[in-house]
Amino acid sequence: AVVSTQSTGVTKMRKELHFIPVRFRVEFKISLLTYKCLNGLAPSYLSELVPTRKPGERSSRLDADVTQLEKPPKRRYQTTEKAFTFCSRRIWKTLPQSIREAGSVDVFKRLLKSHYYRLPYD
Repeated sequence: AVVSTQSTGVTKMRKELHFIPVRFRVEFKISLLTYKCLNGLAPSYLSELVPTRKPGERSSRLDADVTQLEKPPKRRYQTTEKAFTFCSRRIWKTLPQSIREAGSVDVFKRLLKSHYYRLPYD
């Protein structure tokens, strides 16, 4: 019973402090970089690593979603999954479309922070 009380206390304290676990902070940074790449706010060397899907290239039901990213080339090594090209797409497609379509960086960051804040506590 002591462990659950301590665990509950820690969770409550983390919520009060608006603590976001490290994993989600990393995903926040990658998502922010991806957003900047897609909106021409990142350096070109990064933007080249995040290719967007061209409308009409895939199923017509996806044509309305302009925030879809092109599928990266087949990976050759397990460590390739950690490369920005691969992880940006994996993380980006888990975000709700309402966040991906944010009108500005400030709005995107606010929505994204709220999204990642809720994930560990739901």
